[in-house]
Amino acid sequence: MRRSKPGKQHAFSLIELLIVIAIIGILAAVSYPSYQQYVLRTYRTEATTTLLQLANNQAHYLADHGSYTADLAVLGAASSSRYTFEVLLSEQNQAYEIRALAQGPQQADAPCSLFTLNHLGQRNQLSPQTLSCWD
Repeated sequence: MRRSKPGKQHAFSLIELLIVIAIIGILAAVSYPSYQQYVLRTYRTEATTTLLQLANNQAHYLADHGSYTADLAVLGAASSSRYTFEVLLSEQNQAYEIRALAQGPQQADAPCSLFTLNHLGQRNQLSPQTLSCWD
């Protein structure tokens, strides 16, 4: 800013204003991708929490009926806009695997787009390299 003569108002020059706008633009360009990754990691908890709740409800269903179920409504699964949930049964309904598959914008979280949990409590059994996604 330039010093002005007494009686004149102080103001920012156009160059100073453009420099401030450029700095704000650079900061936004650097921080936005980091923010997007943070949001994707935060939504992973939706998948893991739901899988754990479904597994708990499967244990209750087994105690009451003697077998597991693939009916998500019976297990009390809430709908999600970020993940699709499914239950796969095997061994005459005495074993299960619950899957959460990312959909929509959550698919951008490529390394952690599929979560699985089986009746033994094993997480992502077929791809152990993605176990860090549960953290």
